[in-house]
Amino acid sequence: MWALATCRASIFRGTAPSPYGDPVPNNTTPAATGVLLAVEERMARTWDPATQTPRVVRVVSGTVPSTADIRTGDRIRDDTNGVLYLVQNVTRPRTPGRTPDTVLELKRIGDDGG
Repeated sequence: MWALATCRASIFRGTAPSPYGDPVPNNTTPAATGVLLAVEERMARTWDPATQTPRVVRVVSGTVPSTADIRTGDRIRDDTNGVLYLVQNVTRPRTPGRTPDTVLELKRIGDDGG
């Protein structure tokens, strides 16, 4: 991994149907544990044209090693701080010479009280 890791993480994958047929995240068994993860959280300023007011939006991105099996829709738990993230987008950049880290667009969905 080329980025400086901020934590170790567990990756959760899979859904189960609810009684109404909707997919519900199945967080019982991790697909991988001990994955190095670099989380970067920054603010972005936007303008809301409907209310004519400026807004501050928090943007969370992550970086994992290129060998990590990560997919859009997976959930990542920051095992160091107990924060849960949803993977919204996965980008695997291509460069000649070396394989760069995989970049993730994350959404914070809560914490597990850890």
